[in-house]
Amino acid sequence: MDYDPDDEKWSPSSWLGSYASVLWSDYLEYWEVQNPPEDSELTPEQRAFFAQLVKLTEAILPCLHSLAVGPSVTSEVDRFFTALGINIDVNDDVAVKVTRAIAKHPIVRDGIKLDLAMQAADVLLSGAEARAPLLISLVSDRSLSDRAAAFLDRATKLYLWGFGPEAVVMCASVLEAAYEARFSLADMFALQITRNGREYDAVDYERAALAASVFTKEEKDLAAKVRQARNDTLHNAPNTALGPEDALRVTARLLDRLFPSQSHA
Repeated sequence: MDYDPDDEKWSPSSWLGSYASVLWSDYLEYWEVQNPPEDSELTPEQRAFFAQLVKLTEAILPCLHSLAVGPSVTSEVDRFFTALGINIDVNDDVAVKVTRAIAKHPIVRDGIKLDLAMQAADVLLSGAEARAPLLISLVSDRSLSDRAAAFLDRATKLYLWGFGPEAVVMCASVLEAAYEARFSLADMFALQITRNGREYDAVDYERAALAASVFTKEEKDLAAKVRQARNDTLHNAPNTALGPEDALRVTARLLDRLFPSQSHA
């Protein structure tokens, strides 16, 4: 796919996805799982063994997320031993040991790499291309503390690569870090903000921001929505407060109120 600025459908993810698919075909042909050459030096048994390793690799891939073997892995391990001519009772414990033992075999190792490449191109990168314009629209002249900036960096990365719920959680962390940098203990005392525990929490700082006219009533309510969205997400409750896009928009707006640029101060 040649670069063409006039082609609105031009997408690096599409090109990379196509290339990853070609590599997958090359991988299968190298191990003669598909299109074996007529002058192949491999025996049918060897090709069947390699094909079983590919199937086992595909079954193992979900384990990267669940960190547990499932029925499909156990079944494929059983077929794997059958292909080797080994009669053994395969249970989940045996499947775990086999999964760990064969992880460095080139077929398994490279099959996982290729699957990750295809996911990265077709899912992560294509989604990131669509989400990047929103982040560009939120760019502003703001100066954050190192801690708040680190949280914001994580929030935007999570959103960019498609981890919406995690981005919502991180947005709340961004604001909490920003509050602590914006309001000192002396500020909180001067604003007559009391605390229930040893430390001020987000609710206390939201009250302080309203009392100091840093937040309007609307902005204070928006800050509470970010906090509620984080709590809902962490407790697996339906998040009806804010989606990731709105959470980022609200967070950027509140950061600009907490740390206005010099031109708007």
